[in-house]
Amino acid sequence: MENNFKKELEELDILGYTIIEDVLSPDELALVRKKIFEVYEIQKKETEPFFDLDSTEESNIARAPFVYDKFFYTLFNNDKIIPIIRAILGNYFILQAQNGVIVYPNLVHSMSNWHRDLSHMNFVCDPMIAINAFYCITDFNSSTGATQLVPHSHKIGYQPSAEFIEKHSISVEAKAGSLFLFNTMMFHQTGRNVSDGPRIGLSHMYTKYFVKQQMDIPALLNFEEPEDPFLHMLLGFGCNVPTNVLNYRKHRYEVTKNRKKK
Repeated sequence: MENNFKKELEELDILGYTIIEDVLSPDELALVRKKIFEVYEIQKKETEPFFDLDSTEESNIARAPFVYDKFFYTLFNNDKIIPIIRAILGNYFILQAQNGVIVYPNLVHSMSNWHRDLSHMNFVCDPMIAINAFYCITDFNSSTGATQLVPHSHKIGYQPSAEFIEKHSISVEAKAGSLFLFNTMMFHQTGRNVSDGPRIGLSHMYTKYFVKQQMDIPALLNFEEPEDPFLHMLLGFGCNVPTNVLNYRKHRYEVTKNRKKK
């Protein structure tokens, strides 16, 4: 355990969540807000020939924004948060997903239901296999529709009763620029926004390498492998499933060759 994050790691272990303040500056926040809306508008146009994105459960979610704008690389590969992710998951972990979440006033968001981020996986994980690093791009509180969660629920292999959730759930309180980290096995949902403006967050799920990515990120990037070894690992190159026997053997050959060099 890294001493720099002793408090945060203890809160994650016991409560299931922690908050780190002042991770993003006001200028960075303004830029992220602008770019999340830009990416979402692009994605709406992509779906227009097939369906109206705003009429689906995918409304107001900007999926994999880093594929559309390289700026978002600076957020999942931020040197302010990677050390704590490494302290939690070890030296080999991948980005499972990056999603921008926009919650408008008085509209029910598709994520407004109690869930775990690793869907349909009702089991207890110790040590942790996945962590959500959620940037608060606007203020998170009970008025803006902040994430609601059930502390300690990452320690049970079933969903708590409605009565328990109503009594013990809390609403996250965090200023814009904060990083809200939580165990992905903890039950949570998007709150209802009753403020005057949208609540915006940028979610990053980091996982152990054996957890399947939300989308095949190497394929999204046309298999253009980054030269940076850390990015190569983080984006899941080498963890994606080979498409045929020849590709599998090429991968095994490269692994063996590199091992012999060490």
